[in-house]
Amino acid sequence: MVRIFKIKLLDDVRVNGKVLIVGLPGMGGVAYTVANYLITSLRSKLVAELYSYSYPPQLGVSDGRAYLIKAYLYETPSALLLTANAQPPTNEAQNEFCDTILEYLSRRGLSKVIATAAYVVSSVGRNRNVYIAGNDKDILEEFVKLGAQPLSSGVISGVNGAIVGWASYYDIPAAVLLAETWDAIVQLDEVDYRAAKHLLSVISRYLGVEVNLVELDGLADNIEVRVMNMIARSIKQQMEVKKGPESVM
Repeated sequence: MVRIFKIKLLDDVRVNGKVLIVGLPGMGGVAYTVANYLITSLRSKLVAELYSYSYPPQLGVSDGRAYLIKAYLYETPSALLLTANAQPPTNEAQNEFCDTILEYLSRRGLSKVIATAAYVVSSVGRNRNVYIAGNDKDILEEFVKLGAQPLSSGVISGVNGAIVGWASYYDIPAAVLLAETWDAIVQLDEVDYRAAKHLLSVISRYLGVEVNLVELDGLADNIEVRVMNMIARSIKQQMEVKKGPESVM
């Protein structure tokens, strides 16, 4: 089978004994926000890029800089971080993405995989539950001690879920953490920063690193107020339509 992914090494990848944290674009931007917040908060270094024939042949441009859609592997003193501009667009490509990166890292001593994702619910508060599903009893118990709740049932779609299953093929303990995410934020294509904050809180304690999460509270407040205002305007418009034009006597 011809590989549709190519790994471009930019520096030495020191893997031995490290954990891989995965956060690709998904519902509410939660996983993507987690990965990128860790990239900027920890002493991270870009060590590899993953190119793919499966991505659209499009060139993105930002302030004159041109780039293809691709994935990025960062190294920090405490973990490896994997993110991307977008998830691969097909089932086959998403599975091969997981296989390619885990095959490469497993041969270099990867210890565990921790993926992040969103668990969409219709209503939320300031505190969000974090759920966990994993392929290893010990890793489940570790995160339950940190406050995560075992996910009773369901299906976790996309790379953020599938990579845990592929980790089983390589005999790597793995789990996916899912934070409760407000459905209204997802539907309006906004970022749920509060869900990301709760995931980051659990992950930082697991890694034993300090990450300043105060900024996320302000971002979350702004998003939630904007979404509630949009909902209120929508309800008002619907009521006016139902009421109809006022009669003139």
